[in-house]
Amino acid sequence: MPDMGRSSNKQSLLWEVRRADKTLAGYLLGTMHTRDQRVHALLAPLVPYLSQCQVVATEFSIHEVGVTQESFLQHVPDWTSKLSKKQKKALIKMIEHHQLGTLDSYRQLPPLLLLQALVEELLGKESAQPFDLVLAQQAESDGLSVTGVETLQEQLDILQTIPLDVQVKQLTQVLANQKKYKRQIRKQVKWYLQQNIRQLYKASRKQMGRLRKLLLLDRNKRMAKRMAAMYAQQVHFIAIGAAHLSGNKGVLAGLKKRGYRLQPITFKTHD
Repeated sequence: MPDMGRSSNKQSLLWEVRRADKTLAGYLLGTMHTRDQRVHALLAPLVPYLSQCQVVATEFSIHEVGVTQESFLQHVPDWTSKLSKKQKKALIKMIEHHQLGTLDSYRQLPPLLLLQALVEELLGKESAQPFDLVLAQQAESDGLSVTGVETLQEQLDILQTIPLDVQVKQLTQVLANQKKYKRQIRKQVKWYLQQNIRQLYKASRKQMGRLRKLLLLDRNKRMAKRMAAMYAQQVHFIAIGAAHLSGNKGVLAGLKKRGYRLQPITFKTHD
């Protein structure tokens, strides 16, 4: 089981957050949307930190999880018509191999939703639910309030601003380099267990390419602003994707600019 303690190492998943007057504002955790059991082993040591807080916030509220993404989305034109016969065959094979449903179920949805489903499968599937969802459910069962830093609608609205051709190109690039892509995704679990938030940030920037401003940097700015307001009101345990923490435009930097003091707390894990 992982041990935890204060550290001067800035490569940490968990951060203590204090206001300018040094009172406890709460904690910030970098999470990963994975069902990998090694990541889930981090949950038990977090309970003492959760118990010091009044509210737990994930990227969007767990009460939105049961709502299908399709109900928030406008249908898009059938993008599969843009694929060659070879690409379509490879896509069907990939969907079937990872048991992601059928190609028909994705035809009128943004292609990046399919890519997102693939990433979740590649990140591990030993546990019934992703780590960030289980964390929030644990907090709610312990009597804490739960909320979101963003909403599911906001995240899907961002997705729908990305041109369809750009999304199709992202997907076909993965199709053409599946083995390499799988290695890259699985490396992220290793970096997560090593608490290498800097490498997770750099890898996400690279993978997002021209979409990094929209999907990463703009969201960092918005989340840091909202989190600062949340920490000012009540003691919060906030859990967002670990790739959002690091960098000059990361959430850690954004909170520091708003006067918060952050202290890393290290997990000792076994990868």
